[in-house]
Amino acid sequence: MYDINLENLKKSKKFYLIFLTIGLLLLVIFCGFQISHYMKLSRLDSITRSTRIITNEEIDDEGDVSYSPVYYYEVRGIEYMCSSNLSSNIKPNTSNEKVYYNSKNPKDCMTEYSKKNNKMFFIILAFSLILLIIGLINIMKINKRIRIIDVLNQKGKLVKNLPYQLENTGVVINDVPIQRPVVEYTLDSGSTITLHGDPRHDRKWTDEDGMVDLVIDESNPNNYFIDFEINRLSGNLPSDYYDEGQIQPENNQELN
Repeated sequence: MYDINLENLKKSKKFYLIFLTIGLLLLVIFCGFQISHYMKLSRLDSITRSTRIITNEEIDDEGDVSYSPVYYYEVRGIEYMCSSNLSSNIKPNTSNEKVYYNSKNPKDCMTEYSKKNNKMFFIILAFSLILLIIGLINIMKINKRIRIIDVLNQKGKLVKNLPYQLENTGVVINDVPIQRPVVEYTLDSGSTITLHGDPRHDRKWTDEDGMVDLVIDESNPNNYFIDFEINRLSGNLPSDYYDEGQIQPENNQELN
């Protein structure tokens, strides 16, 4: 049995829980809008044509143009105004467009522009699903890693003081790149394999001895765990320490 610290994996899990939470929140917003949109449309039992349209063109700092048109229409000789409830970069027509309204309350309306141009909300849907998928997949991977570590804790081989390199994961949080340790390890069979540690969400790049420790199942080398300090609960053995005479990469040199 070993003293294995899972704090880094727990930080990783919290990071992807943020993805999951934001994705769920955006999905709720999308579903709420769609339900509201179709409930409102179901109340609008009449259709007429606009008499004129104000495009309400806006240009942002980057020069992109968006439109939030206002439709004017008449019902029983009275003019009403219907604003679009979203903006789009699609230029609207300036007259003779459909207006959906409630015959009992003509002020209750929806423009053809609002009915058709709701792409923004489908972008929200796509973005929320991407966040959900990223969050779920990575949380499942971390849970699998924890189960593997539980097994390694029972029958894994401890190897202490391995030289390592740092490799960028491509993830940057608060302008700080998240890295992971990488080691070249020679199995008892004589073959050398490259082992990639878990991303260091705890921002720990090294410790006092400047080495990493490894627990590995040599019968299935895909099952392993790398950390900066792993010890036997009963006290480390001399055989646990890596043979430093083997040729290894220089310590703490970042991989390209």
